Amino acid sequence: MKSTEVRNSFLQFFKSKGLPVLPSSSLIPHNDPTLLFTSAGMVQFKANFLGIDKSLKNAATCQKCVRTTDIDSVGFTERHLTFFEMLGNFSFGDYFKKEAIGWAWEYLTQVLKLDPAKLYVSIYKGGIAPRDEEAYNTWLQYVPKERIFELDEADNFWTMGPTGPCGPCTEIYYDFGDKGCKNPHCDITCNCGRFVEIWNVVFESYNRQEDGSLQPLPQNNIDTGMGLERLVMAMQSKRNIFETDLFTPLTDAAKEILHIEGHTPQEISALRIIADHVRSSSFLIAEGILPSNEGRGYILRRLIRRAARYAKLMGSQKPFLYTLAKKVSQIFDGLYPEIDKNLPHIEEVLKTEETLFFNTLQNGEEKLSALLAKKGQTLSGEEAFYLHETFGFPLELTREIAAAKGVKVDEDGYQKAKEAAAAKSRSYADEFSKEKVKEFQRLENALPATVFTGYDGLTQKARVLALLNQDFEEVKSLSGEGYAVFDSTSFYAESGGQVGDIGQVQKDGQTVAQVTDVQKPLGKVYLHQVNGSLHVGEEVMLAVDKATRLRTTANHSAIHLVNAALRQVFGNGVHQSGSFVSAQRLRFDYTLSKNPTEEEWKKVWQIVQEAIEAALPVRCQERPLKDAARLGAVTLLGETYADPARFVLMGGSFEEPEKKYSLELCGGTHVSNTAQVITVVLLKEGSLSAGVRRIEAVAGPAALDYLKRVNHEVEKMAARLTVPVPEVGPRLNQLLDEIREVKKDYSAFRERTLAAGGVAQMSFTMKNGATVVMQKAEGAQPRELRSIADTIGQKYEKALIIVVSDHEGKRSFVVKMAGKLENTDALQVAKQIAVSLNGRAGGRPDFAQGGGEAKKPWQEFLASAKEIL
Repeated sequence: MKSTEVRNSFLQFFKSKGLPVLPSSSLIPHNDPTLLFTSAGMVQFKANFLGIDKSLKNAATCQKCVRTTDIDSVGFTERHLTFFEMLGNFSFGDYFKKEAIGWAWEYLTQVLKLDPAKLYVSIYKGGIAPRDEEAYNTWLQYVPKERIFELDEADNFWTMGPTGPCGPCTEIYYDFGDKGCKNPHCDITCNCGRFVEIWNVVFESYNRQEDGSLQPLPQNNIDTGMGLERLVMAMQSKRNIFETDLFTPLTDAAKEILHIEGHTPQEISALRIIADHVRSSSFLIAEGILPSNEGRGYILRRLIRRAARYAKLMGSQKPFLYTLAKKVSQIFDGLYPEIDKNLPHIEEVLKTEETLFFNTLQNGEEKLSALLAKKGQTLSGEEAFYLHETFGFPLELTREIAAAKGVKVDEDGYQKAKEAAAAKSRSYADEFSKEKVKEFQRLENALPATVFTGYDGLTQKARVLALLNQDFEEVKSLSGEGYAVFDSTSFYAESGGQVGDIGQVQKDGQTVAQVTDVQKPLGKVYLHQVNGSLHVGEEVMLAVDKATRLRTTANHSAIHLVNAALRQVFGNGVHQSGSFVSAQRLRFDYTLSKNPTEEEWKKVWQIVQEAIEAALPVRCQERPLKDAARLGAVTLLGETYADPARFVLMGGSFEEPEKKYSLELCGGTHVSNTAQVITVVLLKEGSLSAGVRRIEAVAGPAALDYLKRVNHEVEKMAARLTVPVPEVGPRLNQLLDEIREVKKDYSAFRERTLAAGGVAQMSFTMKNGATVVMQKAEGAQPRELRSIADTIGQKYEKALIIVVSDHEGKRSFVVKMAGKLENTDALQVAKQIAVSLNGRAGGRPDFAQGGGEAKKPWQEFLASAKEIL
């Protein structure tokens, strides 16, 4: 069976059992800041397992997953991956052990027709909980007892963490046949690779307490996970997952490009790493993640660069990983629309990052080789971190290269160096510790969803549902700073790049608290940061600060105007990769692999201003999510939208979408007409990272304030320059030209003066008969030494000229050859001088420069230089 057939057969089988088949959730767990990636099928069902969400009794999915905890093993084993698909069937208080085991056996032996004699199982033998008698007795109906193994907690008791839902599990193993294991008692506990676990069925029936005790859950749950790749390996009778049709298109294409056969251990590992990492990278990029040095972006960068590194070891001289993205699209052929839809973007990001890595790899490897050559058995953590910061070398890559040379890396020292250099901030849950997340999860579970009414008005009657003090402890009354949850609110909570509203909480016409920020940490419950006096249960009036909301709204709508203009000028390959919107300013990050020309920029801002002046109506509607594709709405890569979703349309109408200026799915607040944006003033634009650029600007009232400040400063300049305001620019240019000429004349005079020498200059004859002129350029900057040497050199037909200056305890020098001198090399002379200064030197045979410590007085330095020469 092809992998597509296996995947479909699983979902159809459980559909026939009455389970709804749900789509894979995003690789980014949007409502769980404790996770970087979705790493298991059960992640999207946490609320169902906890009994909070009772909308489902059961479900079946094929979930895309990313795990990088075993990244070092990928390529060197037959089954480790960073991206994989997990087939799962789940029960939330519905069916339990008998059905789960019976259906698993039925699917494997009757639908897939796997040989029952090749299937082995394990159950929990007992320990912290009783032996799983029910699972054992149920399995006896299908397999003989000699193929049922009883294992302990490490293998057959699943936990979500130190506390929380847990329970025994049963695992199903497939016998792939003798692989030459010499263990006479080889069975499922052997690590030889003959017996591979293909399905894990968790019987979630306990809740572990803080003291370690187990309490029964209010409902029994089933959580299963079966790796599609391992199952396909069994169905296609392959020796490892990389020989299945989920990988061979990738490895075959890589073989052809790299001109290798894939027979040696090194080639096999490289091909596996390339295939797996390109799969992972393609899916992560399709979800809007871009390479960076923090959070999810760091993981993506690590995957791409590790694959590129192994491609280079196989002889690759230029980027090629991006060409394999099409193979990923073909392998999954419409199963994951985000891959097909964003294929050009995936290819561009892969190519840009791989090109960037190639540009730094050579320098980094040369530096690492030099460090390894002199470091003996251990490379220091500081040097490993230097390689990461300077050349983009992940610690894992440094470790691999060092290990190949028999050198260890001081990883503890690396972590200390990273912390000392203000370690990278995480891109997820910055402000919330895990303890706070637990409290937020409790509130999310205990309280109803906050009703947001802020699209329609700025005031709202509300009731206080919960209060937290500054330590995030729940209290009945609050006096001072803390947090409040209301049943409904007109305050926008920070999301989509837009900051939360500010305003007041009023009672009986009086302000009782100030609202300084609003967040929705896990999505459903709005947390208002307040300062004042509040009590749980009291009725209040919430009032958003009107001026601040209007300014924020203008800046947010300006982003939509700019995004649409960028796409008009540069094409639909432009994607938003980040944004920030406040009352004071806006920031917009977007993908573009080139540097825009001045003409292109003029066109972008012309389009934006024309849209503002056209006074286009802005309409916001909730519509079915499926309308996004039909209406041509712009969506964020990787964003998960509610259904129905909020559509923001500028120009045109929903009945005539072809006449639109802009249409995006967006939950933010917006103006009702583009004329309210007034104007957009660009403050700064430039490259943020490879393939990503950033715009910083102001719009609306904030733009008017900015222009007023600029005008005030120009008026002050005009008064000081005694010219009318319109003539400030020409007058400043004139003054700058005059200053430039004065500086030029001064520099020439200074060089002539310093070159004149006096007592600080002396000449002598080298051992080979050549003339040496040594000049101490008192007070000269290091950058001036070459010009001084050139000036001195004009006086001599043949001479070796050395110019030296001291600055802040450092001695800098240049060595210049005037004319052709036999048996004389400026670079070798510079290196000899540098040694005497405990410094370094570099350059060419006719000119070199260097520096070191200025410990010796000038006369001693002269004497030592004469001795050298």
